[in-house]
Amino acid sequence: MFHSNFPVPQLKSREANSHKGDFGHALLVGGGPGMSGAICLATLAALRCGAGRTTVAARSHTRQIVLSTTPCAMTMSLDEVARGYLAESAAIQLLGKYAPGTVLGIGPGLGREASQDRMVLELFQKWPGTAVVDADALNAISEGPRSWDALAGPRILTPHPGEWDRLSNIAADLPQEQQNAAIELAKQTGMVIVLKSHQTLVTDGNRQYRNTTGNPSLAVGGSGDVLTGMITALVCQKLDPFDASVLAVYLHGLAGDIAHAHLGTPSTLGTDLIEFLPAAFRQYRNA
Repeated sequence: MFHSNFPVPQLKSREANSHKGDFGHALLVGGGPGMSGAICLATLAALRCGAGRTTVAARSHTRQIVLSTTPCAMTMSLDEVARGYLAESAAIQLLGKYAPGTVLGIGPGLGREASQDRMVLELFQKWPGTAVVDADALNAISEGPRSWDALAGPRILTPHPGEWDRLSNIAADLPQEQQNAAIELAKQTGMVIVLKSHQTLVTDGNRQYRNTTGNPSLAVGGSGDVLTGMITALVCQKLDPFDASVLAVYLHGLAGDIAHAHLGTPSTLGTDLIEFLPAAFRQYRNA
């Protein structure tokens, strides 16, 4: 099945003797004050998309909420500063958690605070493996020093047009110019950029995929958090960053299409996308 100029990648079937260590470790960071739901959605999506292990690294209150949402995830306590934001020292804690196969997903519901922004910038530069960067992690990067050429590992950025405006200084109401800038930055840096919109663009600078699944039911809070968890989980399963992003965007939209057929607009929620992910995988496998 083809969309735009790139085929949807294939996720390998699992061998009979597979174990959880074969499918990586999703390490998700987010869920600041008042926004714990975002990291819960990313966590459930990572679990549904097949990460071998999923750990939520967050403040104490958020960890409790995640565990009340699902018993399938592990949690990790991070250093905090006032009002429940994460301390800059949390970067050292997270870097110490890295092992081959650990994929960082950072940003859903994170919020903004100076010490926490410094944590984000340090992880963005120093995380040795693949990092998926979303939401307020992108906003922290947009206001920090830009050293795109000194990154320790692959990076996937997942901005919506407003976040990309802050990163690129190109207004959200100039979609073609935003897309051109995404392709150019990806080409210069080797990052993968997922510019979310109607017909989301995924590019590594050399390849461009424009998605055709999805519908206006995806225009709801939490939809992007689900996508972050999905991309993180697919990278865990040894898809390269571009392929993982393309497949996640395709399946995310397909789950939205199936949810929309059952529920309609405006009744589809971010949690419904997760509920319909198994059906999306079945349809993808049978296409």
